[in-house]
Amino acid sequence: MDLKDFDLPFDTDNAVELTGGSRSRGYWVNGWIVRVPLRATTLVEQKREAEISALMQKHLPAHLKDKVTNVRFNGKCAYHKAIQGDLLAAYRGVDYYEKMNTKERQKLSGDIAELLAAIHNIPLVEVQAITQKYVKTCFNENKTVLADFDYEVAKARIWDVSGGRLDLDAFKITIPADGLSLCHNDLHSGNIIVKNGKLSGFIDFGEAGVNPRINDFFHLYRLDRSLAVNVIDEYNKLSDYKIDVGVADYQFLSNTGYTLEQRKDRPAFKPEVAKVLEIFCNNLRK
Repeated sequence: MDLKDFDLPFDTDNAVELTGGSRSRGYWVNGWIVRVPLRATTLVEQKREAEISALMQKHLPAHLKDKVTNVRFNGKCAYHKAIQGDLLAAYRGVDYYEKMNTKERQKLSGDIAELLAAIHNIPLVEVQAITQKYVKTCFNENKTVLADFDYEVAKARIWDVSGGRLDLDAFKITIPADGLSLCHNDLHSGNIIVKNGKLSGFIDFGEAGVNPRINDFFHLYRLDRSLAVNVIDEYNKLSDYKIDVGVADYQFLSNTGYTLEQRKDRPAFKPEVAKVLEIFCNNLRK
């Protein structure tokens, strides 16, 4: 593919194709990330993401603006300056987080909380003015509100994969639907960039949209419950809207049980979740 066909405002020589991406093909080009859509609907998604990006640049404090991708869209593709650093972790294998010391992890928790709180504080009416223009709605990670969520199945899956260590009944609580805000909606460790033990920023706001704020803490559990809890603690110091750790625990476990059922035909998924649940159990005992 010749990137010269996409009317980019910079030299596209020496482009390096990136791995991953189901909706677009990514390239690193002299400090820029270019995402070329693989289907027509992706163009609409990229335009929506660029508008949300512009809204973040408008409202985030000056010291946080460079910690989110400033996506531009030219009608053919999306592009933005690369945020320098490494992925916090991969879902499989050795991750960056495991190499961090206690002090670095605590600082990282505070930095994640600060950026999340600032994103969540962007005026909701302005976010909705953008999202309502598009047929595509944001993905809702709160799977427990979906019609096909079966509590008993989720409970059985969590019991099985945790080796009988986690009974969902002990965590069951109502998940609030309030606290609506702009959410990243996909804030897993592959979308968090760190450098020298410090937060560089969040990437991939393609699924960003309006959701209950608690949704943005769900994926942090996939890395380490202690990280999620530390982020929640720091977030609650900054935000008028408070996140309840007990609710976040239940949301993670119930959603994970739901996902285990949905992905029961993927053999690699179960042992990965078993590792996460083991970390969860170990953290509960501390």
